[in-house]
Amino acid sequence: MPTNQYGIPTTLADNAGHHVVVLWLDRFPPPGDSEIWNWLREDYTEFTARNTKIITVTRQNTTANQQFSDRFELFFDVLSDPDDQLIAELKPKLSGTTIPEFCLINPAGRVVKWSLGRPLKTELEDLLSYLDSRHLIGDQVPDVNVFELVEQVPQVIRSETLFSSQQVVLFGVPGAYTPTCSAKHLPGFLDHYDDLRSRGADSVICIAVNDPFVMDAWGQAQEVKGRIRMVADGDGSFTRAMGLTLDLGVFGLGKRSKRYAMIVDDGVIRHFNVEAGPFVGSSSAADMLALL
Repeated sequence: MPTNQYGIPTTLADNAGHHVVVLWLDRFPPPGDSEIWNWLREDYTEFTARNTKIITVTRQNTTANQQFSDRFELFFDVLSDPDDQLIAELKPKLSGTTIPEFCLINPAGRVVKWSLGRPLKTELEDLLSYLDSRHLIGDQVPDVNVFELVEQVPQVIRSETLFSSQQVVLFGVPGAYTPTCSAKHLPGFLDHYDDLRSRGADSVICIAVNDPFVMDAWGQAQEVKGRIRMVADGDGSFTRAMGLTLDLGVFGLGKRSKRYAMIVDDGVIRHFNVEAGPFVGSSSAADMLALL
């Protein structure tokens, strides 16, 4: 049976009920290749706050693993698995013929994500966003006041009414007129609007922590022409209720929203993708179209 760096027998079953990130380490990193391990030590609470544990698996002995763990002051188990028992246990659940750099096991014991060959830190940052999205799926959309400009007059709308008795694709952006939002995110939904509608979307909504006048002006500048509803989360109530507040004070923008997109069916969140960084990836119109 594999043992951790303290010589305690440890199995994957010991972590049942949690998400578990399993990292494979064929060799210990040289002194100059320590960035990822320092990051994992400093940000391990980002994973534990999401009901996620990390396990590193090596073919080294317990003594070597303890020296490695002590060197980086790691708070998680480093397992000695010289006979590849854990790999043999997980291999049937993985796609392909090679062992990925990491895999994510959900609380039910199913492998749901694995590395795609990108830099490990990038993959794990994206994994945090994936974990963020899991806790919202199946939840009711928050019911708070949002705003929409109607004939140049701001109208108060309960957010619940935006989603009632219909299927809605909603995407949230950090701000109107900001570069990525204007150049890629909103235009992408305009380009795919007809396809989204043909796949069953009754409405497409763009929301941002801006006032309704700004959202309307941005919509006119982008020529949305009534296709996409430009909704203002004026004081960030909707964003806070979703747990998606992003502090952009360093850029002079204050408290805004993370970039995300979701599909809501009669008020219930069915699919939800939130971005790890500022760019458009899984929150794109193409990704939402594939989920409809």
